[in-house]
Amino acid sequence: MRQLSIICFFCTLALPGCTIFGLSPHDTAPMNSTDLAIKHVYKMPKKMEPHQTRLNDPQLYQLISLALADAPDMRSANARVMRARQLAQGAYAALWPSATLNGDLQRQHFSFQGTVPPPFNELVVNKLNAANIAMNFNYEIDFWGKNKEALASRLSEAYAAQMDCNETRLVLSSAITTTYFELQNNIIQQQLAKKNVRLQQQLSDIVVDRAKQGIESDIPVKTAISNAQIARLSVEDYKRAEMQSRHQLAVLTGKNPFNTKIDPAKFTYDKKQLVLPAIMPANLLAQRPDIASARALTEAAAHQINIAKTAFYPNVNLRGLLSAESLYFSNFFNLSFQTEGIKAAVDLPVFDAGTRRANLGVKYSEYEIAVNQYNKSILNALRQATDQISAMQTLDKQVQDQTQALNGIEANYKLFQSRYNQGIIDYVQLIEIKQLLLQQKAVLRTLQTRQKQAFVALLTALGDEV
Repeated sequence: MRQLSIICFFCTLALPGCTIFGLSPHDTAPMNSTDLAIKHVYKMPKKMEPHQTRLNDPQLYQLISLALADAPDMRSANARVMRARQLAQGAYAALWPSATLNGDLQRQHFSFQGTVPPPFNELVVNKLNAANIAMNFNYEIDFWGKNKEALASRLSEAYAAQMDCNETRLVLSSAITTTYFELQNNIIQQQLAKKNVRLQQQLSDIVVDRAKQGIESDIPVKTAISNAQIARLSVEDYKRAEMQSRHQLAVLTGKNPFNTKIDPAKFTYDKKQLVLPAIMPANLLAQRPDIASARALTEAAAHQINIAKTAFYPNVNLRGLLSAESLYFSNFFNLSFQTEGIKAAVDLPVFDAGTRRANLGVKYSEYEIAVNQYNKSILNALRQATDQISAMQTLDKQVQDQTQALNGIEANYKLFQSRYNQGIIDYVQLIEIKQLLLQQKAVLRTLQTRQKQAFVALLTALGDEV
């Protein structure tokens, strides 16, 4: 009965160990053929959420939300944040005392003829039942603040990991928006190219018919046929670019491009959407996630210097022991067999051939690297912001000039159409002005797309999401 009680006692003590399974081992499973075979279709949402009014495109925000939830880059960033937080939790645990419980049960048979040291050789029987259980306590007195500095360093690293996650979110949103605008442009460029093919084919038919009547030579015929072929190739180029944009969007959202269909909204251009807020805080660049991360890593490196300095001072530990040991199970719970004690251990550095000084020098160098990385992040942020502001200004001027040029060509087209209806000019001249009009429309749509992409890049450079 006593042996059963001891076994139950140890089993009860072992139950708290089950709490280690409180954390989920993983949230992401490796992709398999079943996952890749799932088809995904993303149609235009019927309504727009209140926070999706900046660019007024619910499909775009649907893709961004999907990517932020399923993209491998975001899941990896979230995992790095969780890792950093757990490391900080481990550093916090070092501030508190620790206790361990260990024990063992033994049942041995001794040989009567063998050599057994005293006092066992005086036993009449050749059996031994032994039990031992001990509770150990340990507490490191943090006189010099080493553990506190370690916790502060881990907390700074955890904050840096969170900022890196925010940076991943920012970059991913920007990449999806830029690719989405490129997809819209490729679709409308393909439509304009198809119209140009029809015009070019009409022009080619007219030239061939004139050649049959002896009005034109073979040179204009060959030129017209060649231009028609070039126009058809242009359609295929834009079609290929469209499919590549679709594939890139699928991958950015974490989906198989072979089984993913995305219906983008029609190309729209609203200059009012491409305007920054009238009031912007002076420390806007300081709020960029990458700059905040670099600053946090600099603080972590400073704490590591303080940790290295504590190695030059004595280290004091307090240890305690409470144990019970008996050679017979029947006497295990007898108080006379209990042992307790407490002791203080001091670790005083005397000579290490410069190891601690070298470690401190390494920490100083790591801090210098972190500071320069922080300064570099600030300079890169300034360069990116100024680049995109210049791009926005240049593209705005180009869009205005191209709009004026297109308006002039549209006015000429109406004039040419009126003259054609009056029989003043032939149909070839009307086709040529139509082709010029399509070309100018294509140039304007491309410039508008570049301006929208530059606006997104400017938001990213300022640390703001679309």
